[in-house]
Amino acid sequence: MDLTPEIERAHAQAQSRLGQMDNYHAWILRSFGAAYGQRIWDAGAGAGLTVDRLRERAAFVLATEYTTANVELLRERFAAVPGRVQVEPCDLASDDGRSFAALKLDTIVHLDVLEHLADDHHALGLFHSVLAPGGRLLIKVPAHPCLFGSLDRASLHHRRYTRSDLREKLTKAGFRIERLRFMNLAATLPYFIKGRILKRQVNFSNTLSPGRLGTYNRVIPWLERCERLIPPPFGLSLIAVARKDD
Repeated sequence: MDLTPEIERAHAQAQSRLGQMDNYHAWILRSFGAAYGQRIWDAGAGAGLTVDRLRERAAFVLATEYTTANVELLRERFAAVPGRVQVEPCDLASDDGRSFAALKLDTIVHLDVLEHLADDHHALGLFHSVLAPGGRLLIKVPAHPCLFGSLDRASLHHRRYTRSDLREKLTKAGFRIERLRFMNLAATLPYFIKGRILKRQVNFSNTLSPGRLGTYNRVIPWLERCERLIPPPFGLSLIAVARKDD
């Protein structure tokens, strides 16, 4: 078991910080373009911020977390929308997903969770088995092993990914890559300095004051436009759209 309550608490805390950066969160979700379907699984729903946005566009959202505490928090948050949002426990490190197959899921959204799993192959295989034919996995992971440092260790990351790493693992799981690109070039230097030079021992978002978070949030629309016009050759994260063929 490697998806621990400690990891889930850290993920939920990071998502809570993300709640102060609505422009950044919206940028992440827009990065996947028109790849969303109508029956979506948020695999690693954290505090439910992504679920809130997904249910605006989808007919049904499955939200899963590992710990009982996080599952109960999500159920309380979405109690007013039964039938639209279903909250269930799921251990991505070991579950086989059989109970989800009947939900006919056409999209899986998996943001900044895969790096926490010692066996990421199992999770990707699980996603492929659960998706309906023609469905898509929308995934975001930390990029560049050269950036791996104290921030990653404090966040309980097992790895950061190269483009070829992620492409190979998705392909091995049975997916066909439709999109694979870097995002968030501007954050790579601060991340390197704080994680490799200053060796800060916290999650990256916790190295930023509320004021800095607000400033970064305000410049996000400009950064997003720049990266849309000129896709960056480097970035803090990798995003991918991977399809399960019919």
